[in-house]
Amino acid sequence: MSATDPRDVNVTPPPPTVHAGGSTKVLAVITVIIAFGVGLIVGGAATWAWIIHHHGGRAPFFEALGERRIMRHLDHELDLTPQQHDAIAKIIHERHQRIDAIFGGLRPEVRREIDMANTEIEKILTPAQRAKFEQARMRLHSRRHMPEGSLPAGPPAP
Repeated sequence: MSATDPRDVNVTPPPPTVHAGGSTKVLAVITVIIAFGVGLIVGGAATWAWIIHHHGGRAPFFEALGERRIMRHLDHELDLTPQQHDAIAKIIHERHQRIDAIFGGLRPEVRREIDMANTEIEKILTPAQRAKFEQARMRLHSRRHMPEGSLPAGPPAP
């Protein structure tokens, strides 16, 4: 038998040919895709956290879109002149800001009323019912979605 005879058990096959350039490119593409995906997730989470912290969970650009939608509707229905459009847009914007300020002032009071209602309901329930109620509480917003300063200072008064 010769050294190159395939029946010879002591002969080791030659190592496979590896194209390092191809697998490196694939790894680089996968890494970029993963980094992009993680960046999207982190960016989205940071934006949402900013909206919750600074605007009470309401994105300011959606409010501007709402004002524009109202103005488009009025322009279409009433055939407003440019002067009328500008005057009405100013009125809508100012009133919208005042309405937001009014609702912002009501949030702590609404939160307090919800907490007081929950406390009164809990007094009527059995311990087992209280545990279920705690999990299924009906709230307008969870505490983490309420703007800063909108929660009552202490527990609700009975």
